[in-house]
Amino acid sequence: MNDLLNMTILAVVQGLTEFLPVSSSGHLVLAKTILGFEELSGLGVEVLLHGGTVVAVLLYYWRFIVETVRGLFRRDREAWRFAVAVVVSMIPAVVLGLLFEDELEAAAGSPLFVCGALVFTGVLLLATRLFGRDGLGRDVSVGRGLLMGVAQAIAMLPGVSRSGSTIAMSRFLGVASDKAAAFSFLMVVPVIVGGNLLYLIRALTGGDSPFADLTWGMGLTGFCVSAAVGYASVAWMVRLLGRHHFWLFGFYCVAVGLVGGAWLILA
Repeated sequence: MNDLLNMTILAVVQGLTEFLPVSSSGHLVLAKTILGFEELSGLGVEVLLHGGTVVAVLLYYWRFIVETVRGLFRRDREAWRFAVAVVVSMIPAVVLGLLFEDELEAAAGSPLFVCGALVFTGVLLLATRLFGRDGLGRDVSVGRGLLMGVAQAIAMLPGVSRSGSTIAMSRFLGVASDKAAAFSFLMVVPVIVGGNLLYLIRALTGGDSPFADLTWGMGLTGFCVSAAVGYASVAWMVRLLGRHHFWLFGFYCVAVGLVGGAWLILA
């Protein structure tokens, strides 16, 4: 029962923070450290929780995805531009992940680094209040998609929010809120799926199953809860972007980073 409860807590954390601009990786690291969930720190848990949030964003945007695919077959210019922008946005994350895989894993193992990265995220979000230009209503061009991809690559550092970084970049570039949200949430799907598949292949070819320590009940609970909470989180985030309240999460990130860092140093 405790294992199911612990998995549920982590799934709620993952579902909420994957799409809100507060860093899901940072919150998972801090949650596991503070609550003592070391037994749920394996690759299998990460794959299942991220899989749930991928399903959430696909369900939320399924109509948009279908229309985009239809547009590709109709040779619609806007659909092709969006699709190419998504592909191009993946390049920085792939390059950074291949070149600095060990360093990224080391950073993920440092809760104090995560706290510092959360403060950075908070400052970035607050900066959109002063320098954001989303009122220009621009589309996501291939060039803007690449710059959002750079922001996504930086967010591979644990504690730096992926959605926060990419949407902040879109604000600085003047991309319309609804288009920025759709692109930010959909551009992460191939990155998460590709990264998790790579980790799974490595684990399986090494002879170890990343799911060996998980029961069916734990796995199903983590996947379903992260998917349900993730769907609600996407819907909430889209509404917040439309109301221009995105930057307020900066105060939260700075507070969590400072309090968490103080707790780790003084504990």
